[in-house]
Amino acid sequence: MRKFFFDSAALGENTVEYSLVTCADRGEYGILVESGGEQALIPAISVSRFRVQELLGMMCRGLVTPVTARDVTEDWLAAI
Repeated sequence: MRKFFFDSAALGENTVEYSLVTCADRGEYGILVESGGEQALIPAISVSRFRVQELLGMMCRGLVTPVTARDVTEDWLAAI
């Protein structure tokens, strides 16, 4: 698995970092959200890099934290 930094956002005294993760051998993309020693890794969301980058952009604008990243991803997947 490879990690590619996407963006970050300030949230109080912490910074939330958003990264794109990929499993090159399977061609699947996922996300990693990290902040304050917590992290949420959600692999294999889609085979579309563009769609996962859209999700990461929405998460960054909405200041999604590692605690809520899985719920937001599930809601996003249900809406498409």
